[in-house]
Amino acid sequence: MLLRSAALAATLLTACSDGPPLAPLDAAPRDAPARPDAAAPDATALPDAARTADASLSDAATPLPNLVLLPEATTLSLDIDDTTFAEDSCSLLEMCIGAPGRRRLLRFDVVTANLGEADLALGAPSEGPLWQYSTCHMHFHFRDYAFYELVSADGVVATGHKQAFCLMDTDQVDPDSNPASPFNCENQGIHRGWSDRYSAHLPCQWIDITDVLPGNYLLRVRINYDHVLPESNYADNLLELPVTIP
Repeated sequence: MLLRSAALAATLLTACSDGPPLAPLDAAPRDAPARPDAAAPDATALPDAARTADASLSDAATPLPNLVLLPEATTLSLDIDDTTFAEDSCSLLEMCIGAPGRRRLLRFDVVTANLGEADLALGAPSEGPLWQYSTCHMHFHFRDYAFYELVSADGVVATGHKQAFCLMDTDQVDPDSNPASPFNCENQGIHRGWSDRYSAHLPCQWIDITDVLPGNYLLRVRINYDHVLPESNYADNLLELPVTIP
């Protein structure tokens, strides 16, 4: 099974070498939302499935999920549009835009595949280290799952984040993975061989580029950047793609 997953990962991943010179890649995303427990998450507060896997990270024999960003999905979905926001917009309250009014947005899909050897099982959302209740949207949001940066040769020029409603099975990436009950927003997770797609049309699935000058940039996407979800490999949680802002 390890060989099959490795082959599947090699098929799905592509290298992106073109684009502007990279800004220094820090250990943590610049201006990313910080949590007091980011350095050492409280395993006792995690859902049962996540806690069990987290406690055994040092045991190489224990199968773990592996979350991997699929670059083609993001590349094919890149789009720029202008959208007008009211002063009481949830997007403003949740810091997805810089100000109300007409904003220019760089939109894109983010697809996370679980190419590991175990399911990522999180369960029902509740107040705690993984979820936070949104009084604006009136439902739970998954905390700090993805962070976005637009980078020039001089450094980061704009940021964004996935205001996630849930992590769930949306697209099958391994034809042999057929779970009896796919994960959904009531019972969250990503089965091995499936992916979670957060589409470009969803709220906050963008970077506000209203004040960004035209030019060539790098779109940098990070997932699970605080390592609150157990994985067998955190090194493949980064995606970088060249983009041109006209």
